[in-house]
Amino acid sequence: MLNILILTFSVSMTTDYLYNLPEMKKYQILIVDDIPDNIKVLQSILSDDSYEISYALNGKDAIMLCVAKSFDLILLDIMMPEMDGYEVCEYFKSKEKTKDIPVIFLTARVDEESIIKGFEAGAQDYVTKPFNPQELVARVNTHLDLKSKNQKLKMMNLELEERVAARTMELVESNQSLEHANHQLSTLEDAKNDFLSLMSTELREPLNGIVGFAEMLEFSIKNKTNLKYVRYIIQACEKLTGVSDMALLLSALRFDRYEMKILGISVYEVVKDSIEKLKPLIAERKIKVKVEIPKNYIIRGDEKLFGISMEKVIENAVTNAPSRSEVLVGASLEGQSVKVFVQDLGVQFTPSEVNYTFHFFELNKEDRRQDFKRFTAGLVVVKLVMDLHKAIVDVENLSEGGVRVSFQLPVY
Repeated sequence: MLNILILTFSVSMTTDYLYNLPEMKKYQILIVDDIPDNIKVLQSILSDDSYEISYALNGKDAIMLCVAKSFDLILLDIMMPEMDGYEVCEYFKSKEKTKDIPVIFLTARVDEESIIKGFEAGAQDYVTKPFNPQELVARVNTHLDLKSKNQKLKMMNLELEERVAARTMELVESNQSLEHANHQLSTLEDAKNDFLSLMSTELREPLNGIVGFAEMLEFSIKNKTNLKYVRYIIQACEKLTGVSDMALLLSALRFDRYEMKILGISVYEVVKDSIEKLKPLIAERKIKVKVEIPKNYIIRGDEKLFGISMEKVIENAVTNAPSRSEVLVGASLEGQSVKVFVQDLGVQFTPSEVNYTFHFFELNKEDRRQDFKRFTAGLVVVKLVMDLHKAIVDVENLSEGGVRVSFQLPVY
């Protein structure tokens, strides 16, 4: 017989507007802990009537319960007999039904190795014992909120894809004119772009809340280890915001929604600004970035787009370069053009990765799903930006090892 308790609690909703859940529904939460006293503590903290809480006293019972029931969040103790929390989490992340359920580890161990091991096992977050009630509720509600929005995003994407497929079939079957078909598809693309913009805004709101409270904690926390983890949260949120912004820019560039402003651009100043923005990553990777660009090189182009391109190429180089190695950013005059290049000692591009970067929107769906080591969405943006500037882009695997990415733009 399973050692499982299923209880439902009804208490007034929290008044803190930031952590109110967006829908009045029962969120299914599974608590896995082999110590009943810990369960009682969590019961008293998570006494909100928007939760329906189930309990399992060991990993095997938790797995069996997840087979029979669906959950929105799992609070998982690390130190348990037979199967520890890491093993249970890895199992959940390997199964289709449970791989998207956010897991928060419950742990008394705050050493960096244990925390990193938890994230590598697939956990989204952790809470330390003894539990801080406000922190626990905040983390639970944040991950429930994000999961809810992600589910909505998937459902809306699926619905939109079905609508596109259905509409396309109608157009084929009715043999309408090419002009009419293009107009209809363009309307659907606009809907996808508007939807992307809406979802970006929806995701930004909870992220801003997380960053705001994390920054408040940053100024009040004195423990160096905890301060480092708070900064990890801030960096992760900033990265998610950057991904959202990049998706919107990709859409704008892809469908000619971006209005270019052609000016004279100082290559040196743009490179310097890009390196400044990437300082945290450069410091984390312990990379030396060497700049060999004359200050009088002025090119013709859109300063914002050129800046984004430089930042993404340098970021790709710093990310893939071996720790404590050097990244070289340089430029040379080639007739009436300036050739700008970024060179690193990292893993080289395969021919497939080069093709993937330069012909992304010409590939079929299966080809786009390949897993590459050096490819990033940022490089697709760089290619689109250079196409708008009618610029030459080149990726070169160096004979001595490493990669050089270069692009050539006209002198102003």
